[in-house]
Amino acid sequence: MSPVERVHGQLFVFPGRLMFIGSGLQTDFHSHHASSLLVAVKNEFNIAFSSDGPATPHRGVVLQPWFNHRLLADEAEMIVIQVVPELYRIPSKSDFLELSHEAGDNLLSLLRRHAPESCQAASRLIDHILASIEGSDRESDFVHPPLDPRIASSLEQIHSSMPDVVQVMELSANCGLSEHRFMHLFKEHVGIPVRRYILWARMQKAAFLLQDGGSLTDAAYGAGFSDSAHMSRTFKEMFGVSPSTVLGDRSAVNAQFCSELPGWHPSR
Repeated sequence: MSPVERVHGQLFVFPGRLMFIGSGLQTDFHSHHASSLLVAVKNEFNIAFSSDGPATPHRGVVLQPWFNHRLLADEAEMIVIQVVPELYRIPSKSDFLELSHEAGDNLLSLLRRHAPESCQAASRLIDHILASIEGSDRESDFVHPPLDPRIASSLEQIHSSMPDVVQVMELSANCGLSEHRFMHLFKEHVGIPVRRYILWARMQKAAFLLQDGGSLTDAAYGAGFSDSAHMSRTFKEMFGVSPSTVLGDRSAVNAQFCSELPGWHPSR
């Protein structure tokens, strides 16, 4: 069975955070900008920390940004949440934290009560889980402020300009702000830096094109990448797997690239 055929489940990708619920995940060694929460739903998963060391079994772990690892979960059903530190840092006293059985059971209870079928439901579940990790039940800790109209306009411009990649200088000029002030305002309202959002938006566009039956080459050019190799490399650096594993005709993953920003929904 190929890696594409092994992976089953749901994938929700938001600006700055994602959630996968399913089975069959296997990654190459990678490290990324996001904190990661991994919890086994059925069967333990294995993590390798070096190419010459053994993979060890786990039920629940927190990995901090840039922690190099390889996930081997072909027999495990699990939930994976990744969040960039600009938006939220999952609490941990070290780069690698083993969750207690009680903490893992609490998260699984949340998953059973709030099983997501839509982007909105998935976003709420992530908020519930992050609040649980913090020892709080207040979703209000993770509510975005209302969008500044200038930032809403910039978001529309970022998406409507593709396959061209809009420059920060142009976005800030259209808002009547200096680049420095614009970048500060954008991060304040969206939660992540503007250049990281632009990259996410391009991956979202590529995902839509792949889900509509486009080839890797068509998706890459349609999202402003120089070629399919560039897009695939960027996707793998961000998520640890190739785009064909979770997107396209052969994938058994229901992947949704969502906008978590209230009152604003980018067009395809």
